[in-house]
Amino acid sequence: MHKSQSLPLLTEETPPIRKSFSSEDFQDSEYYFEDFFEGDGPLGIEFVETNQKIIVKKITSGTVADETYGLNRGMKLVDVNNIDIKNKSFENVMKMIKSSWEKESRVYLKFKKIIIPEVSKILNQNDLLKYYDEFIELGTKCLEDFEFVEHGDLVNMGMNKREINLFRGINPDI
Repeated sequence: MHKSQSLPLLTEETPPIRKSFSSEDFQDSEYYFEDFFEGDGPLGIEFVETNQKIIVKKITSGTVADETYGLNRGMKLVDVNNIDIKNKSFENVMKMIKSSWEKESRVYLKFKKIIIPEVSKILNQNDLLKYYDEFIELGTKCLEDFEFVEHGDLVNMGMNKREINLFRGINPDI
């Protein structure tokens, strides 16, 4: 099979992202998301540099990244093609990604996941920690945000009746 030339959708702008995610959201933990991104068309990840960290600013619909389950806005990039990027400039990291995507139509990226202690703690206490990523994707950032979760959201996450009953320990109005 012959792959067509593909270009990554990258941005090299460095405006600060909204205060939705802060440095404190990246706890010293081992929660990572990593994947080989491969395919034709644009990669579809827009990055921004903030506080000397490279963060996923946007995932563009209809791209390779958009089809990758588990990749979320706000994740911190830590590795490109098994190379730690800790001491590399934003511009050099963007060149690494672009070069790999243009030459091979693939790139390995590793991200540190956002950990919001309040959210992970309450989910863990209710035996629902496996749904952490889904709640973050919904926009849950604190205990009060669980009030806005609807029954349909839980069903879409794949929760069974027992798990939905467990969630009532967090939000009895569900």
